[in-house]
Amino acid sequence: MPVCVPIKEMKNTASFTEMVMEAQEPVFVTKNGREAIVSMSPEVYEGLLREAARARLYDIVERGLDDVRAGRVSDAKCVTANLRAAYGA
Repeated sequence: MPVCVPIKEMKNTASFTEMVMEAQEPVFVTKNGREAIVSMSPEVYEGLLREAARARLYDIVERGLDDVRAGRVSDAKCVTANLRAAYGA
């Protein structure tokens, strides 16, 4: 369950910082009942970055597998021969 606090909680910076550091997830700060700021510990932030990188990697791998399944591949010998023919190497 996300942590959600009103913006006035940020006035006591020591208390707010402690709450953010103890939370194992982002803390949503609201202003006039709407989300205004998201605060998180460096560990939570790094975890989100790792998750995003992993998702991008899985997407790239899945697109490669789709290419293999669809037959959009060439073997190394064919690619090398085409490059030599194109560039006279």
